[in-house]
Amino acid sequence: MSPQLLPKSGTPRRFLRINLLASILTTLNLYMGMTSILASIGQEFQRAATCILLAIIFDTFDGFVARLTNSVSDFGKELDSLCDMVSFGVAPAVLVFMAYLPPDAHLPVSARAESIVGMTGSYMAIIYVICAALRLARFNTWHAGRPDFFIGLPSPAAGGALAAFVLFLLYFESSLNAHALGSLAYVALGPAAVFLAFLMVSSVRYPKNKLKTFLFKPRHAFQALAVTAFTLGIIHYAMVKSIFLVLFPLACLYVLYGLVDTLYGRIVGREPTRADLVEEELMEGIVDVSDTQQIRLPSTDGDEQGGDSLASF
Repeated sequence: MSPQLLPKSGTPRRFLRINLLASILTTLNLYMGMTSILASIGQEFQRAATCILLAIIFDTFDGFVARLTNSVSDFGKELDSLCDMVSFGVAPAVLVFMAYLPPDAHLPVSARAESIVGMTGSYMAIIYVICAALRLARFNTWHAGRPDFFIGLPSPAAGGALAAFVLFLLYFESSLNAHALGSLAYVALGPAAVFLAFLMVSSVRYPKNKLKTFLFKPRHAFQALAVTAFTLGIIHYAMVKSIFLVLFPLACLYVLYGLVDTLYGRIVGREPTRADLVEEELMEGIVDVSDTQQIRLPSTDGDEQGGDSLASF
């Protein structure tokens, strides 16, 4: 064996496993995020929002491929988080900032003290991207091992909801196509971004692996067929009218589901597990990490490559 492959201890160095196909899909997620940023800078809002939605598709399939080939890795998890930060953190923030930028502004842009609208967009964009970073960091360090639910709105869901909202506004406000902010977008887009940002860092719970359990359990066969009929109706409506009118309501359903489910759990007194209590104490600094070594959180069952992904829904 070559000496370069031996560490100081004399034992062989272990190479990192890399799933090439899954990593390529993750990289395409990053490419779509960067394309969205460039489109937002060019004030091509429809293209920017569409690229964020395409990034969600690649982010979903990279985790699926990793689990299908049973080749998850820490490398894939870290790469996925870095790409998610760009596609679902920075790209939506730039989209909001550019939508609020005055039509006569010229890049590069500093903090435009003479433009209240431009400053408002920058504040909201900063809040959103910081919350996305905090959400991804919290997920990797505390919540990645949970097989049952996400804590906080997943960053792809937040970015997708914001992108779907822009497309929804484009359907009704032609002024956005003229690279100008419409009245409805001005009063709704920024506040929606801030609302989604706070959901990402909240303690609201969102389902994880629910769809897989629902579809592949025989006792749910009839309900699955009923959902299929409902889904076909939605697809037909999207084909006849516009997909822009369908994506945003679906995103709202997902966002509101977590809020309603969490609120219902607190009303009925849903008891937290022992792992939940220790996790909350760790986050608040009440207990030390060394005191929790005997507590085992559920395994990820191969979710490393998927990361903070809707593939686990």
